[in-house]
Amino acid sequence: MPPISPQAKTRILRGDNRAEYGKESIAQVLDSSFLCHVGFTVNGEARVIPTAYVRVDDAIYLHGHLKNQMMNALLDGQTASICVTLLDGLVLARSGFKHSVNFRSVTLFGKAEKVADVEKEDLLDILVDYMVPGRASQIRPPTPQELNATLVLRIPIDEAAAKIRTGPPLDKEPDYETDVWAGVINLETHIAEVENCPDLKEGIELPEHIDSYLSQKKIFV
Repeated sequence: MPPISPQAKTRILRGDNRAEYGKESIAQVLDSSFLCHVGFTVNGEARVIPTAYVRVDDAIYLHGHLKNQMMNALLDGQTASICVTLLDGLVLARSGFKHSVNFRSVTLFGKAEKVADVEKEDLLDILVDYMVPGRASQIRPPTPQELNATLVLRIPIDEAAAKIRTGPPLDKEPDYETDVWAGVINLETHIAEVENCPDLKEGIELPEHIDSYLSQKKIFV
């Protein structure tokens, strides 16, 4: 896939050696998280709200209540600023000045498009299955009232950039001779214990699709 041409808002100037504009690199970061932070404005004041998302092809999709402030602000035509960040490691250098973190991030900008009602339910199923594959077919479908109360927005991935840091600390040359430990504490997000809902009906066992999901150990593999 051809890279996304960097624009004024997405061209990375500081640490540009860590910039990635390829669509595959951007998609890999987006497909490694459920949560993004969306920046928008209300009456000229900045807002940032975390929300779930899913990527499908060259767009990401957000959902929310019909009266949701963020959703309505985006529908008004303003450009959304969206960021996804994954923390991969604590980079411990020989001086505090050179401490850092290993991370993967994507920042994208775009105007939202309202998803048509005929597509809405399918996209909500995709979002559920993105959380746990196979889940959507196991739960009750949304009611017409629930669908009518829900907005789904599409934001194209046309103006975006990834920034990725990997590797050890980059100390100043004289510091390599000091007797200070330096290195990276790698971090991962793992699946933890499962808790049954307190009011779960007696006799309901853990379904196969969740058991399969738990066997991964890691959320994204």
